[in-house]
Amino acid sequence: MLDQLQIDLESPVPVYRQIADAVRRGLEQGELPPGTRLPPTRDLARRLGINRNTVVSAYDALAQEGLVQSHTGRGTFLVSPGSDYETPGNPAPGDGTPWFSGFSRAVERAGVGRLLSMYRVVTSKEGISFAGSYPASDLMPVEPLRKAISGSMKEAGEELLGYGPTAGHEPLRRWIAGSMRKQGSVLDADQVLVTNGAQQALELVFRVMIDTGDPVVIEEPTYTGALSALHSLGARVVGVPVDAEGMRPDLLAVALERHRPRLIYLQPTFQNPTTSVMSEARRREILAVAERHRCVVVEDDWGGELCFDGKPLPPSLHALDGGRRVIYLSTFSKKLLPGLRIGFVVAPPEVMEPLISLKQIRDCGTSPLLQAGLHRFLQSGGLNEHLRHALPVYRERRDATMAAMERYFPPGVRWTRPSGGLFTWVTVPPAINTTDLFESARREGVLFSRGELFHSGGGGSDTLRLTFAGNPTHEIESGIKTLGSLMTAIMGKDERDGEAAARAVPIL
Repeated sequence: MLDQLQIDLESPVPVYRQIADAVRRGLEQGELPPGTRLPPTRDLARRLGINRNTVVSAYDALAQEGLVQSHTGRGTFLVSPGSDYETPGNPAPGDGTPWFSGFSRAVERAGVGRLLSMYRVVTSKEGISFAGSYPASDLMPVEPLRKAISGSMKEAGEELLGYGPTAGHEPLRRWIAGSMRKQGSVLDADQVLVTNGAQQALELVFRVMIDTGDPVVIEEPTYTGALSALHSLGARVVGVPVDAEGMRPDLLAVALERHRPRLIYLQPTFQNPTTSVMSEARRREILAVAERHRCVVVEDDWGGELCFDGKPLPPSLHALDGGRRVIYLSTFSKKLLPGLRIGFVVAPPEVMEPLISLKQIRDCGTSPLLQAGLHRFLQSGGLNEHLRHALPVYRERRDATMAAMERYFPPGVRWTRPSGGLFTWVTVPPAINTTDLFESARREGVLFSRGELFHSGGGGSDTLRLTFAGNPTHEIESGIKTLGSLMTAIMGKDERDGEAAARAVPIL
């Protein structure tokens, strides 16, 4: 019924009152029965072409009349006047339901646990792991960072052991802004928020920009952590297929026209998991489509500095856009040390205030000591020195992975040859289900990331991600050989089963 709701902007009756009256009539006439979930305020406002606050006022008026009940994370539901109607999924008090049935939808929604599922595999100590998108532990600059933190303690220990600014350590924010300006971005330190890794950066941006039920356009497949964050918020995830250059602009335009989202999330450089890199032309086309539809772009540049093939990368979306409609985020976890848990968000000034407010609620700020130590390390040229040492090793390990797959993987298996990053993306023939392969490989002491964890729509059973950066070449050789043997055995069994079926004679 609300799909056909019309408003009259020329009427003397306020618009919010028109909406509330229409809902009440629908309830009285039985067109909207008790228990009906009203559209999210932003969705209805977008469809009617009005300000969201007007719809909020309409729902408030209905609540004052006792016609709706709102439940955080679930929505706003119609009720009969004076009733004690319980919305679906809300047990009545004293009905004997165990206390743990009361968890919020944020942790019960499908897809929320996929990041934890992957993390448990990633942090496992069993066998040879190609699972985590982590840098190599044997290459971490432990001693230089220890000296940097120690030096910061000597210089300003009392200050660094207290609470710091919620937005982050000012010198580190200035360093980040200066580094991005060298890459063509326009910003200052006030547009930088330091976070506890890129995962918190993502969650903060999503929570500031979207409400439950809002559509968000993503690449298909995409980063597992983004999917988990979006599912926890109850977002409506809209996947746009990728090709060799990333998200397809033609299909993006269709998705934006059909779903009217406020947000696009993508990774234009070394896309996780497919490893694709967008050309500058494709980046400009994506930005143009987003501009036409007045859509904000969230650019996740998790590994742009992990380029080891010598070719210059295209400018970031943030640089090309001038930072007008692009929210940029990155991390020091992938290019340096995961244990630092330091990432950052770069956003337009009007977005920074709600981001900082939410960050304050979350944790009152990232560790001042670790931020100061990282800044001292960066100022001394530590990151450049680390990358000069690490990138040739990553290149060697990538090449060892490519060579081993050529030797051991059966015909029909395809993979990407990334020009940077930490992993490769593998596609297997239909005979191989990667969930079954995962269990078989685990028994043999080899771990990888199943492709279905990166898909929002339930696909990906014919794909897997192999991280090469963290393993020495002899482990890469052994692990790929094991995977190849298992794939060959599965495909051989499939062929034998097919031959047996072909030879079978039906009984007449």
